Amino acid sequence: MKKNILLALFILISLNLTLAQSGAIDTTHTFQTNKLALNLDGARHAYHPNNEGLLYNLNGGITKEEAAQNKFKKSRGYGIAKKRIGQTNMYQGYIQPDGYYVSQTTPYNRNQPDSSYTKYADAETIPYITLSPAWRARGIKNCDIAFVINLDNGKKSAAIFADYRGNDKELEISLALAQALEIPVATRQSSSYDSTKTVTRYIGIASKRLKVYYFIHSGDGNGKTPEEIKEKARKLMGKP
Repeated sequence: MKKNILLALFILISLNLTLAQSGAIDTTHTFQTNKLALNLDGARHAYHPNNEGLLYNLNGGITKEEAAQNKFKKSRGYGIAKKRIGQTNMYQGYIQPDGYYVSQTTPYNRNQPDSSYTKYADAETIPYITLSPAWRARGIKNCDIAFVINLDNGKKSAAIFADYRGNDKELEISLALAQALEIPVATRQSSSYDSTKTVTRYIGIASKRLKVYYFIHSGDGNGKTPEEIKEKARKLMGKP
């Protein structure tokens, strides 16, 4: 009888350990890099018809003439959310109430209309990492969660995977994530088309050593607010 009780206790302890291990936080998937690129796609103030945005309109695929007319071919304006003009082969960009173009990313809030900036990941406020082929090969999908550490200064930030990139030359991160990690971002002063405004453009990012904890299947394919990203990452990292 005593042997049977001891055997039962052993099985119970083993079962509890197995359950505890199966429910443990998985922080084994990590990636390190020191090659960074800056992404401002989706930023509310990325592009403007008068070239007053954080990026030059040429970065978004339109010239001064195309911006003045708000009329361009489908292959143009690739950084701007656009719609077809009637039955023609020309398109026009959606413009926000404050006068800026709607800058697009891969759909972030899928239920929002194409014409709304809320459909896209705002690089000014959303700390995101751009999905590249290597990330997709690891099993990461749009809106999965990550946690990033700047190994050079110890700064940390939750992040979300958003937008797509066709190559793996650098780790591309949003302006919001760069600022959260206190990574220097280079700027340049330039003028609007009509020369009435001096505009600060973002033109590059300093390379820093980053460690990324990434969590496969941690998202539901839909965007999150910065607060929701932070809370979800905190739980995934096993923080109380």
